[in-house]
Amino acid sequence: MRYGIRAILLMGFGTLVALIAVLGFSASRRADRIESEIASVHESYQRTVLALSQTKEDTYKSGIMVRDYLLDPSPTVAPNYKQDLFEIRSLLARHIESLRQLIGSDEGRVLERLNHELETYWNSLDPVFEWTPQQKAASASSFLRKEVIPRRNAILSIMSEIDDLSARTLESEQETINTSRKEFQAYLRKMLGLSVLLAFGVAGVSIWRVSALERHSENQRRRAEGAEKELRRLSQQLVQAQEEERKSISRELHDEIGQMLTGLKMELANLEEFRNSSGDEFGKHLAETKALTEQTMRSVRDLAMGLRPSMLDDLGLEPALRWQAREFSRRSGIPVSIEAEGDLEHLYESVRTCIYRVVQESLTNCARHAHASNVHITVYGNEDRISLTVQDDGKGFDPNSVSGGGLGLIGMEERIKKLGGTLAISSLNLKGHTGTVLKVELPHISEILT
Repeated sequence: MRYGIRAILLMGFGTLVALIAVLGFSASRRADRIESEIASVHESYQRTVLALSQTKEDTYKSGIMVRDYLLDPSPTVAPNYKQDLFEIRSLLARHIESLRQLIGSDEGRVLERLNHELETYWNSLDPVFEWTPQQKAASASSFLRKEVIPRRNAILSIMSEIDDLSARTLESEQETINTSRKEFQAYLRKMLGLSVLLAFGVAGVSIWRVSALERHSENQRRRAEGAEKELRRLSQQLVQAQEEERKSISRELHDEIGQMLTGLKMELANLEEFRNSSGDEFGKHLAETKALTEQTMRSVRDLAMGLRPSMLDDLGLEPALRWQAREFSRRSGIPVSIEAEGDLEHLYESVRTCIYRVVQESLTNCARHAHASNVHITVYGNEDRISLTVQDDGKGFDPNSVSGGGLGLIGMEERIKKLGGTLAISSLNLKGHTGTVLKVELPHISEILT
């Protein structure tokens, strides 16, 4: 039982630990996924902001360089400014490509406009590098005011739109993340509630099972104590029965056999005294001696038959039962009828002895307790089983009011169980009917088979 309790506790708490582990693992996976989404959104937004910032910075730088070029009267600086603007144009192209990879479809349409404006802006600057110093001096201010500044502002306006769209995209992503967080919190609450319910269920089942095992253990302990008390009681009864049996045998030997032997001794002394005398004295004492000898032999035979009838081994079960019935009727005055049918020959010695002792104990109980006026015994045998029924018309009893059993009843039960049989006792002390019925079923064990 100790191992049973351990197994239940291990199973219950193991289930709880497994549930907590699954919940923790699942929560960790979902939390990692949400954190990864948050990090990805912030990284994308930061890269977008950086690309926009660099695009604005390079756009401003290009405008400043164009202004410086137009204000520079030197005729040899055009290639240098053109090379610097080409590098800025390359940088802006890379920034636009980065933005194209970072922003969504809505920003993509705006990005096409920005790209178009940049192309127009760069195309408008190409003729400037062919101007002479006089043309630069004459048209610089007008070109800056009408071409460069408006197109630069248009480009910056489009980038502001992209910035606004990126901010809105960030807000949308944050709302999605907040929704994921709420779902994750709901999932945690749900799993926590399920875990608590399952924990209560496992704890309840464990407590119930442990309590059941404790009750079972207590019942087993009580039954063991009761069996121990019953064993001590039966042991005392067995000792008492042995003493009674020895006392009875001693009394029989002393009172009957001893007196007969004493009388026989006295008659033998008389025979010796009248051995040489004349007359009939010797013959009379010889006849008395013979009668005493026969009576002594009969008493010894009766005593031996009471302990173990030889006819049970010599003649079989049915003759032994009929002799037992006659002897019981002679001693008690209660008529006993026997009905024997079927295959009762060649029974194994233990089966014959068991049936004989059960009938003997039943007849003793009929005379001692039932106060019956008639007893009917039925024995039936077939190839499989031997059936015995002992029925009397005594006062009967209430089976529910009988606690435990006497030594004789327990002896019968032990004999029958040892042979694989069954014993049933019922009383007819109901609705005006009286009597007791004892039924025994034994397997048919043949001496030939064994």
